[in-house]
Amino acid sequence: MKISQDTALGGLFAVIGGIALLMAVQYPFGSAGRMGPGFFPVIIATLLGLTGIAILVRARLAASEEITSARWLPLLIVPGAVALFGLLVEKLGLPLAVMLLTVGAATASVGFQLSWKATAGAAAFSAVCALVFVKLLGLPIPIAGSWLPALGV
Repeated sequence: MKISQDTALGGLFAVIGGIALLMAVQYPFGSAGRMGPGFFPVIIATLLGLTGIAILVRARLAASEEITSARWLPLLIVPGAVALFGLLVEKLGLPLAVMLLTVGAATASVGFQLSWKATAGAAAFSAVCALVFVKLLGLPIPIAGSWLPALGV
């Protein structure tokens, strides 16, 4: 029996959404006016689970492509880039860690080419992330990490 792409994706979304929902309901929910720590995770987990169920329904009602083969390298590269970001954000600072994450995850695409455009786009995205998360939202994430003490911002 071959499994369609929609069935695999819908099942994955539904399972992850269900597990995340079970974890999120342990936190106080609050209200829309005074959100608790569980408010956002419950909403996101519910939406992910409902999306998975909708994709499963679509897979049942319409034909979708069967999974014939998978590219395994991107399945290793993208989580590896995310893990590397988590390990390096304190040591390099947010902008450089975001840049490494962006370029690193992009290498998983068959159409990726390291060029000045890709580098400029990653740099612009890194600057926007630093501005939004550190300056505007005030999150305690270093702009220049412990490996770059001379740039301490």
